[in-house]
Amino acid sequence: MFCYKCKKKLDISYKISFKEKCEFCDADLHVCKNCKHYIVGKPNDCNILNIDFVQDKEKNNFCEEFSYKENLDKSQTKSKNDISKKLFNESDDSPGSSFDNLFKK
Repeated sequence: MFCYKCKKKLDISYKISFKEKCEFCDADLHVCKNCKHYIVGKPNDCNILNIDFVQDKEKNNFCEEFSYKENLDKSQTKSKNDISKKLFNESDDSPGSSFDNLFKK
């Protein structure tokens, strides 16, 4: 398991409580960004349908569907350009960005 904020590996072998903190950076651990169901762009940024809305994805919450993701999410460290490529289904070898092309005259 990894902390979403400091990206350090955590040695946790038990169920995380609602108020659990990272031992390295003191960030909350029971948060959307540490959950395997967290997917930006889905309704409420969650893969679980009809889940209660969580305003701050980096603050602890009481979601009962929380399941800690095992691996570091590489998409959290991507740049805006990488995100726009994903949104517009572009590969790295595309000659131009569809997003940029939308606003060209």
